[in-house]
Amino acid sequence: MHIQKDPRKGIGMKPFNISKRTLSIILGSLSLSLGLSPELFGQEVKEKLTLEKAVLMALDENTLIKAARADVDTSNAMIRAVNSNYLPHLNYDYSISRGNNPVFVFGGKLTQNRFMMEDFSLPQLNQPAPINNFQSKFSASQMLFDFWRTRNGVAMAKNSQKSTEKELERTKSDLIFRVVKAYHDALLAQEFVKVAEAAVQSAEADQARAENMVQSGMAVESDLLSVKVHKAAQLEELVKARNHVKLAYSALNFEMGLPLDKPFELDQLLRPDEPELISLAEYQKIALEQRPDYLQADLMAQNGELAIRSSKSNFWPMVSAFGQWETDQQSIGSSAGNNYIYGINVHFNILNGRSDQARLAESRAQQLRSAAMRDHMGKAVLLQVQKAYLDFETAKERVGVSRQAVSQAEEGLRIIKNRYENGLTTVTDLLRAELALIGTWTNQLKAIFDQRMSVANLELQSGRLSPSSRLIRE
Repeated sequence: MHIQKDPRKGIGMKPFNISKRTLSIILGSLSLSLGLSPELFGQEVKEKLTLEKAVLMALDENTLIKAARADVDTSNAMIRAVNSNYLPHLNYDYSISRGNNPVFVFGGKLTQNRFMMEDFSLPQLNQPAPINNFQSKFSASQMLFDFWRTRNGVAMAKNSQKSTEKELERTKSDLIFRVVKAYHDALLAQEFVKVAEAAVQSAEADQARAENMVQSGMAVESDLLSVKVHKAAQLEELVKARNHVKLAYSALNFEMGLPLDKPFELDQLLRPDEPELISLAEYQKIALEQRPDYLQADLMAQNGELAIRSSKSNFWPMVSAFGQWETDQQSIGSSAGNNYIYGINVHFNILNGRSDQARLAESRAQQLRSAAMRDHMGKAVLLQVQKAYLDFETAKERVGVSRQAVSQAEEGLRIIKNRYENGLTTVTDLLRAELALIGTWTNQLKAIFDQRMSVANLELQSGRLSPSSRLIRE
C-alpha cells in the first residue's frame, strides 16, 4: 500500500484536521457569544412542532376548513334571505316611452294632467298624435299573513344553518384525526429509520465477525458473502426508511395547509397512550349526543317535517298590502302629474293542476326517507363506536405482546451469536435471528402506532375528538 506523505511535514508544520461536528460546535458557540443567528453559518434551524400546535395550525390553514366555513356563511345568508319576506319590499322604476296607441295616449295625457276637451273628439280618440311619457314610479308591498309559509321557511333555513355548522364540526374532527395520523406517521417513520440504522450497524458487525472467522478458518467464504448480501439489503431498507420520513413530513404539511417542504422537528415521542376509559355503553350514548353526522341526519328529519307543513300552507290564501306612487310628464323639466294607489290583496290559489298536492306528497316521501336515514345512521354510529372500542382493546394487548417478543428475540439473537462465534451454528441461523429481531422491533413500533390511532379513532367515533382532547394536549 502506498502512503502519500503530507507535504506540510517537510517544512516543520503539523497537519491540522478538524471534523465537521467540531466546526459546527465552534461556529455555534461563536454565534451565541456574538448574538448571531445560526442561519448565518449555514445551519438549518427547524421549528419544533407539537401535536397540539400541528392541530391548531391545520384548523387555521387547511382549505377544507375554509370551504366549510364558507358554507356556514352561505347558510347564514339564506336565513336572512328567507326572513326578508317579513319586511316591506320597495321598488323604483323610471321609464321613457313614446307611441300613438289610443289607450296609451288617452291614459298618458290623463296621468300627465294634460287632458283637454278637444281630446274627446272621435278623430283624436281614434287616431291620436304620438306623445312622450317620462314616468317615475315607486311601488311597495308588505306581506301581512301567509299562513306560516315564511315561518316554516325560516325554521328550515335555520335547520340548514345548524346542519352546515355540524358539517364544519365534522370536517374539523376528521381533519384533527388526519393530523394525528400524519403526525404519528412521521414519528413512526423516524423510528423506522432508527431501526434500519441499527440493522445496518448490526450487519456491519456481522460482516467484521464473519471476516475474522474466515481468516481464522472457523467459517467459509460463503458465510461472508451471505452477510454482505444481508448488509446490502439493510442498506436498501435504510434508504427507503429515510425517503419515507420525507414523504411523511410532506403529508403532515399537506394536512396543516402549509408548503410541503416546510421543515419541522417533531417535539414528541412515539409511545403508548393510557386513556381513562369509560364503558362502551357510555361511549355510545355520548356519540348519539355529539356525533356531528348523526345530528345532521336528525336535522334533515326535522326539515322533512317542516317541509310537509310548508307544503300544506300552499293550500291557504296569502294576504298582502301594496301601494304605488308615480309621476308622469311629457318631457324632462315640464310639469308632471302624479297619482297614487294602495290597497289589500288576497291571493287564493283555487286550481293549479294539482301541483300543490304533488308537492305535499313529495314532502311526505322525503320526510320518510330522512327519518329512515336518521335511524340507519344511529345504528351505524353504535356499531362504529363498538368497533373502535374493541380495536383499542386489541391494540392495547398487542403492545404488551410485542414487548415480550422483542425481549425474546434479543435473547435469542444473543444466544445465536455466541453459538456462531464458537462454530456451533450456521450463518443462516444468525441472519435469521437478526431479521427476527428487526421484525419484532418493527412490530412493536406498529403496535404502539396502532394503539395511539385506536385511541384517536375512539375519540373520533364517539364525537369527542377536538383540539382540547387529552390525546392532543398531552
